[in-house]
Amino acid sequence: MKTNGDYYKKLFRSRQVQKYGQIMCELAKECWELKLSDTTGFSISQVIPNTNIVLADRSGTGFRRNKVSIKDLLLLDLDGNLLYQQNSNLKMAPVNIVIHLEGYRNSSAKGCIHWHDPFTNAFACYGKTIHPLTLQSKLIGDTPCILVDDRKQKNLRLKTGIKSPVPSGLHVRPDVYFVMKQVGERAGKILSERNEEFKRHGIVMTHYEHGLFAFGRDIEEAFENGYRTYRNAQTIIFSNSIKNYPDKKALKNSGPGDLDNSF
Repeated sequence: MKTNGDYYKKLFRSRQVQKYGQIMCELAKECWELKLSDTTGFSISQVIPNTNIVLADRSGTGFRRNKVSIKDLLLLDLDGNLLYQQNSNLKMAPVNIVIHLEGYRNSSAKGCIHWHDPFTNAFACYGKTIHPLTLQSKLIGDTPCILVDDRKQKNLRLKTGIKSPVPSGLHVRPDVYFVMKQVGERAGKILSERNEEFKRHGIVMTHYEHGLFAFGRDIEEAFENGYRTYRNAQTIIFSNSIKNYPDKKALKNSGPGDLDNSF
């Protein structure tokens, strides 16, 4: 008699899941090489099409310098419960995966990636929205910051004794889960309100003092959205250094409605 375990094992080994797994591993490597990700944190996941099952990496990917293979990945349900793992001697998924899951539960998002690059994190540390400046970022729109203070919420939990049981597929950090669940609920609300945008592109947001979470219709689109946001944040910061640049020349051959290049 076949069990659910047999089904999930077969699904994990299927051509479709192996394809997504390979893409996720390649993107993890690319994030490290592009210096988007470092040892301070990273997570990545993809909803398997036509299911409520999520393929996710394990906690500590950044510490392993994003060296991830398909056997390191997990299958989870949308509540974060473990469905299948090929290697039972490794850690569960990072706790911040709950933010990915809340996004999937409340929108058309199917892929999410998280990293701590210094440019988007500069905005996150001050709780600021990243407004689009570059042409590519204007396709995505604002990148809001979710203002949930990690330290204050952990202190609140400690003082009040609030229980926060962690789902079986996530790394056992009840204090972190308590915070990430709140962030996830706010992320889900943002994505739900902006869900129509998934017809054209994905949505990106940051968490206060933490990092970027980019959502897309699949994991590759999520990565592209995150990278565009990273480049936009970088351009905003660099552009502040040339606001007094003396060149006041108008664009040559400009027509009605064209802009000049003065600030």
